[in-house]
Order: sequence, then C-alpha cells, then structure tokens
Amino acid sequence: MKTPVFWVTGIFSIVIRSIRKSTGTSGNGCNRVKFLNHGDKPGGFRQLIMKHIIIINHIINLNQMKRIFLFSILNFALLGALLGQYKSKYPDIPIVDVHIHPNNVGDASNFIKVSEALRKKHGSNLAFWIALSDPGKSDVDQIIAASNNRMLFTASQMSPARGLTMTAEQVIEKLRNDGYIGLKFWFGPPYRTLKEGQEGITRIDDPRFADFFASLEKANVLMASLHIADPNQIFGNRGNWLKDPVYFWEQIRAFENVVAKYPKLTIIAAHGAWLVCQDAQLDYLRYMFSRYPNLYLDISATCQYMPLVNRENLRDFYIEYQDRLLFGTDGGRVRDEQIDYFVGRYANFFAILETDQIVPTGFFGNNPTPGLDLPKEVLEKIYYRNALKLYPGLKEAMGLR
Repeated sequence: MKTPVFWVTGIFSIVIRSIRKSTGTSGNGCNRVKFLNHGDKPGGFRQLIMKHIIIINHIINLNQMKRIFLFSILNFALLGALLGQYKSKYPDIPIVDVHIHPNNVGDASNFIKVSEALRKKHGSNLAFWIALSDPGKSDVDQIIAASNNRMLFTASQMSPARGLTMTAEQVIEKLRNDGYIGLKFWFGPPYRTLKEGQEGITRIDDPRFADFFASLEKANVLMASLHIADPNQIFGNRGNWLKDPVYFWEQIRAFENVVAKYPKLTIIAAHGAWLVCQDAQLDYLRYMFSRYPNLYLDISATCQYMPLVNRENLRDFYIEYQDRLLFGTDGGRVRDEQIDYFVGRYANFFAILETDQIVPTGFFGNNPTPGLDLPKEVLEKIYYRNALKLYPGLKEAMGLR
C-alpha cells in the first residue's frame, strides 16, 4: 500500500516538472513566480508556496537519499497547507454527485461521513448522490436507507458489447416497479469486455440496439449515464486508455448517430463523452450541443485531463453550456479508512470549479490544475439545478420545492 508521503512526493514532482516545462527554466525558481501567481504580486499564502518551491528546487540538487527524505517531508507539509486553504464560498449551494458506484450499506454510510466532514472542514454542501450500480432491489433499499435517503439508483446495462442482458420492457418494468430512475449504459471500447477472438457488438449504433433504444425513447426513459469510448489524449501523449485516434473517432461518430436517431431520448453522457482531452474535442462538443438538445454531460473523472486543454477555452465552454453540464465524480467504494481521502478529493474538485488557484490534484490523477473560478449562477446549475430538471423524483427526494 502506497503511503501518503509517496503520493505527495509524486504529486509535487509533477508540479515541479510542469513549472519547468511552462517556463523553460531549471534554476533557482525565480521565473516560476508567474506560473503560481498568474502574474500577480506575491503575498501571504502564495508567497509561502513560492518559498517552498524554491527550497524544493534546491533539494533536487542534493544526493538521492536526502532528496527523497526531505522532498517528501516538505511536500507533505505543503500539500496539507494547500488542501487546508480551500473553503467554499457557496455553502448554500447543495451539490448532487450524479455519478457514483456504491456497492453496499457501508459505502453509503461512509458517503454520509464524507459529506459531514466536507461541510465541517471546507464548508461544502454535498447533499445527494445518483448511484449507477445495481446490486439488486433488496440491497438498493438497504443502501438508500443507510444513506439517510440521500441516494437514488439507476438500472444498469454494463456489457452490451456481449449482448443485452435486459430487454427494454424489463428496464421499463424495473423503473416502474422498483423505483429506479433511469438506465446506466456502459459502452466503452468493446475490447475491454470482449475476449480475444470473441465476436460481439463493436459499435453503439449497431442495428441490434435499434429496437431497444427506440422503446426507451417511447417510454421516456432517462439514459442517466451513457459511457462511450475512453480517453484519447493529445498527440505525443495519447495516454493509456484508447490510444488509437481513428478508433476513438469511430466510437464517437457511432455515439453521435444514436443521439441523432433518437431525439426524444434524453442522454447524459458520462465523463463528458470523453471529449475533454483536447481543445478540438471541446469544439466537437460545441457542435454536438448546437445540434442535439437531448444531449447532456456529466463531468465525472475529467479533472485529470483539464490541464491538457486551454484553461480559458475550458472555462468558456463551462459557462457557455452551463445548462447542459452536471457534477459527478465516478467515486466507488468508500472504505472506513478512505473517508479523509475522499474528503480531500471532493475538495480538490470543488476548488477547481470554484477558485482561480492552482489545485495540486483533481478527484483522480495527480495533475496540478488551474481553477476555473466559475460564477455562482453557473455552479448552481452544474451542482444541482440541471440534475433537478433531469432525474425523476430528485427534487422530492431532496425535499426541495
């Protein structure tokens, strides 16, 4: 098990590399002031950060053992200071996380503890969750009770590349009789679910899905989470998920065909439809939003890719399409020993959306990320108002009028 010091060391190693790459320097840190301060005069906490960066830079020139020991201690202290600084300016805004995967009552109980700790430490109001896992009706009821009735669940279709496990009629019946509020449809790259040589369905617009989607559209079923493709990053660093850009765009174009063919089927694409790793991908989303009013996005698991795109472009996108975006994390199991970890990760994500600071990490990943400093009215829509419009029964479950 990796220790906190290990992670902190890794995080701030990336910080230093990013600073050097941004400034083209490797000296005593003087040219790194603008990177951290956005050109402002240093002062207070920012000045403290600068001093630590300069100290850390000198430590890099020491021998390997000293560097690891001292670098770890300094980074651990600095990360604690950074995370401790964030305090929400908007404690009155309830936040709905529309993308989590709890498995049992222990997870639900610990999500509540995370929420309580967030409010106490950071002032954030994490109020409700949409759970995209489906452990079965009896377990769902117990999990909801353990969450103090602060969760709603979707039915799920997790490996349709191998064939559908439920008919549309069965999905509709689950929603009607068991209290589910929509459908999770996972169609990542088929090679993730098909064994080598196994035949299956390789495109989401395959005709074998046509009756299924048409029936959901007719019954006004919410496609509460549609996972398509996987991240395809920038040239020279395609990442470790879906590296082939041609195959990536084949999957995306097939996804667009589905969005276009079923205009009355409301679709919330998970993870920004993974069109968030390049500036050109954001432009493609602009095109899709302009064409398809039935399309929405959750922003779960996207923090780690934000540094790959222009910060002003991303901020403009969030503001321009504030009515189409929903907050989510892709959080999974929350074990007893992970509560503080999740509190920190949530706080990171909130800080990225709410402040103009360089945030050391996102909910996932270890990439320093410039905050977007979104206006309050934009945050309100992303955090909860858009969710209230889309998820059946959410307003009542939250006790809102």
